[in-house]
Order: sequence, then structure tokens, then C-alpha cells
Amino acid sequence: METWQTFGHQSAKKLLDLQLKSGKLAHAYLFSGPEGVGKKILALELAAKILKTQNLGVHPDFAILDQAESISVERVQQFMEGLSFKPFVGAKKVAIINNAQLMNTQSANALLKTLEEPSQSTILILISVNKNLLPTIVSRCQTFVFNGFSLEQLKDFARGRELKDDDEILKLSFGSAARLLQLQDRDKLARQADSIKEFEQIKAGAKWGRLLAIARFADLEIPDLYQLFTSWLLWARQGDYWGIPPLLAALQQLNTNKNKKLILQDLFLHL
Repeated sequence: METWQTFGHQSAKKLLDLQLKSGKLAHAYLFSGPEGVGKKILALELAAKILKTQNLGVHPDFAILDQAESISVERVQQFMEGLSFKPFVGAKKVAIINNAQLMNTQSANALLKTLEEPSQSTILILISVNKNLLPTIVSRCQTFVFNGFSLEQLKDFARGRELKDDDEILKLSFGSAARLLQLQDRDKLARQADSIKEFEQIKAGAKWGRLLAIARFADLEIPDLYQLFTSWLLWARQGDYWGIPPLLAALQQLNTNKNKKLILQDLFLHL
């Protein structure tokens, strides 16, 4: 097996090794899974191996679209136009679209046009926190599903890097190596623990108490609420808690123009 820096995901790396050795690579890949488990790192490593370079940043045949907000159709069209030229150095160009779940219907359809008529010289890697993409896009990609790490895997990750791995940090990492790294900061760990404590109090509280709690969160910005709800969702999933659907609904509603207080009200009354 080739040397990979990405932690874990041995089955994915083994299959990619076979493809690299044979030269029979897919024209498009989808790396799907939760945040912080190494999808982007592995995608960058794969790109570097395909292009035979240790410095992707200056390689003329590499491109990446990496946005944290909605990906517009214009941005996708611009990105794909840049891939229309033949490779400058080798036989292949490699392009990565991170956070592909942020594409809307129009931008996804713009990407689909390229996937329907794939270039023999371009390999596209999509990275998404879920597979909620157009089915026609998913069907044209070789999909690798990345799962969160077990507690034992997180312990191995931490020990290999001489990181703290006490029970609280491991439990609040939610299977994410990136989150485990963040929680090395005691202030961040305390805020995360407080957030989970608030969730448990709201969940266990009376209806009137839940309504009073809305005011405490209504002043938060949408990105802060999204991060908060995501943490609660990950915590709920660890406990197989039945309130997962309301949390999923609240996360989806944050992408609409719905009033924040109404979103909070719907969520708190159904937890």
C-alpha cells in the first residue's frame, strides 16, 4: 500500500491504491461523510498522487473550489470553464469541489452537464457532508462513504500525536478527529460541554421553560445556530435519541428565510 498521511479509512485507501497502480481511475469521485474525518485531506492526497507532485498549490493542472457558503451557478460555471483546457504538464487534470452539498439546484445542474460528458483528461472529486446531491450526480460518481471514528480510533489518533484523550474530550469529539484537535483548547472544551448541558436541560424541561429559553438563543447569528444545532444533533445521535428529526428539520430551516424565533420554537417544542 502506498503511504498516506490521512488517518484511518483503510478500505478506501486500499481501493484507491489499486486504481492508482492500474491507472484505471474513475472520472468522478464523491467523498461523503461527517465533518472532520479526513475527506478533504484524502482528496488532496489523491490529487497529489495522480499529478505526481508534493505541491498542489502551484501545480497548473490542479484546481479546487472551496466555499463555506452557498455555491452559485455562476461560480460552478466559472470553475468548470477553467477545466476545459488540456492538461499543461501530464495526462490528467484534477479538480476538487469541497462542500458540494452547498450547491443549489441550478449550480448542481451546471455541474451535471460536465459529468454527463466527462473529459478523459479531467478527474473530479466532490466532497460532501452527506449524499443529498442530485441522484443523477451521485450515480455518475464512484462514492466513498466516510464514517465517524470510534472511541478507540480517536484514542489511536490522539496518542499518535501526543494529544489529550480523556473521556470528556473523546465523547464530545463526536467521532471527528478535527473536533478532537479543537477540544485540546480547554476553553473550547468548556463551551462545548456547556452547550450539551443546555441541550439536556431544554430537553428535560417543562414546556414553559422551553419557551423561555427561546430568547436566549434568538440573538445568535444563523452560522452560530447552525453550529449549535449540529453539535446537538451529533450528541443526540450518539445516544440514539428520538429527537433527531426536529434537529434535522431545524438545520434545514436555517437555510430558508424563516424567522429564527419560529425555528427555535418549533425545535424546542418537539424535542
